[in-house]
Amino acid sequence: MARRRYSSTLNQPPTEPRANGTTTKLAIAGAIFAVGIGVGIALSTLNPTPRTVDAIRLDNLAPSRDFCNNYGASAMVMSSRVYVTLNPFNVFISQAEPVPGCVVLPNNWNLLLQKNVIKEADIRQCKDRMNTFGFTGDLEKAPTVDCIYESKNATEKFTNGLPTTPSPSPQP
Repeated sequence: MARRRYSSTLNQPPTEPRANGTTTKLAIAGAIFAVGIGVGIALSTLNPTPRTVDAIRLDNLAPSRDFCNNYGASAMVMSSRVYVTLNPFNVFISQAEPVPGCVVLPNNWNLLLQKNVIKEADIRQCKDRMNTFGFTGDLEKAPTVDCIYESKNATEKFTNGLPTTPSPSPQP
């Protein structure tokens, strides 16, 4: 049997190349980074600050909360006034004031009618424009009820992010 000769001066067999510790260190650092991000997100979600608004908090702030959660959807209502001057032409907008509100599903309009906050004429007029009702304030006291238009374009932009073609404006 022939003997192998090794090229090293120590006459030892060559060792397998060892993986440099760099890849192991990078893997550990990446894992620590990912765990840190996960813990940060979890803590911010579980312990929101009073200035954090999410769907659960919005549901709790909705006017007539039980009615809204059962027969509609809670919403943030942005009230603002627009002033237009004609000579010279200028447009001025007041600061928006967010208020908790509720959008009532169309099949629940009869409940608003029973609470005497809308009339049959309001329903006919709102239905002609393919709208629904929204309100702010307590339904048992003096709510502000409006016939509101659902913007399909805004819904599409926020739900799937694809650009959409503008739809025709509702006819008054």
